[in-house]
Amino acid sequence: MEQALVVLQHNLGAPGLTRQARSGAEPKTAAATKTASAKAATVKRPALSKDPRCVALAEALKPVLESTCPPGASGYGGALQANLHPADAEMLGGMALIRAAMRRAARQLGWRVRTVGYARERLVLVIVQDVREEPAEVSDALEKDFIRKDREMIERMSADGDEEALSRLGPAPVERQTQAFLDAARLAIATHPGAWR
Repeated sequence: MEQALVVLQHNLGAPGLTRQARSGAEPKTAAATKTASAKAATVKRPALSKDPRCVALAEALKPVLESTCPPGASGYGGALQANLHPADAEMLGGMALIRAAMRRAARQLGWRVRTVGYARERLVLVIVQDVREEPAEVSDALEKDFIRKDREMIERMSADGDEEALSRLGPAPVERQTQAFLDAARLAIATHPGAWR
């Protein structure tokens, strides 16, 4: 019991250990730590990017990511946000696998990638974004797209609470992107059903 307390205090960095307790337990703790570290170092988990589900999902996501690039921007400025139900995310392999699939697909398109993942009880949010420095010849196209998105956001904020105005605007950008993501995921599962077994 005393030895267990010493180990806990040692690992938690708690002060106030007696010399006697310290001298009796420290060598064992150090040996146990070295053994645990050696085990952790030898157990390598395979990279998520090599998981068959990740490969299949990435392949299905490539056209979706391409479609997020503004017209005339030569494939620059794309970004995809999927707001998923936790059960859907789990069925696909979890948030980490989805992020890995997004990264894989984006890198295959030549993007320099930033991904974000956020998981809570009722929402799993995953974002991938192309953060490359755009060439001067596509900056006008990206600026026009930014202005268009800004206008749409203002329209939606102005229509808040007005069901008729909101229905005229149709689904919000994030809803459209989430639906595109889910369609791609269904395609990946239908095309490679063995990967999800």
